[in-house]
Amino acid sequence: MHSVQKNADTRSVNEPRPAILWFLPLIAGFVLLDEFIKFFALHTFPDESQVPVSGLFTLAIHKNFGIAFDIPFKMPFIVLISILIGIALLVVAYKNGLKRPGITLSALMIVLGAAGNLYDRLVYGFTVDYLIIFGRSAINISDVIIVTGVILLLITSRRVHQPSETSGQSTKNLTNHSH
Repeated sequence: MHSVQKNADTRSVNEPRPAILWFLPLIAGFVLLDEFIKFFALHTFPDESQVPVSGLFTLAIHKNFGIAFDIPFKMPFIVLISILIGIALLVVAYKNGLKRPGITLSALMIVLGAAGNLYDRLVYGFTVDYLIIFGRSAINISDVIIVTGVILLLITSRRVHQPSETSGQSTKNLTNHSH
């Protein structure tokens, strides 16, 4: 900070939000769409019915009582772990804030997707999957959001956050020219 600015009140300066964070309302909208599709599918499809969409996808109800890949666990354990991981990811998002928006967005994507699946567990007693891929894997939109968030988190957390060279040079110039 320049000597003239020593008493400047920086609290009045509004930093612009990184454009990447504008995706959060869109992602939340996808989670809400996912919940609508689950509700509609549960009340429209009779059990065990399938609607082939293409060679890749089939629409059908799959009730996942476990965690990923139908790995069985007791519901209280799944809910507790989901909440703890969600809290940890909220802390990650808070700590990275606007300084590292990619990490913030990734963590919040995982939280939003997991919240959709947690809602299913609390309301229906299972996660509702409705897209069957290759006749084997059952997923929903929230699952896609979670996986995308994890991949983004891995990519963005590997990037080293360094100040730009120009800001470092200007600081050196200020210190070299001080009297």
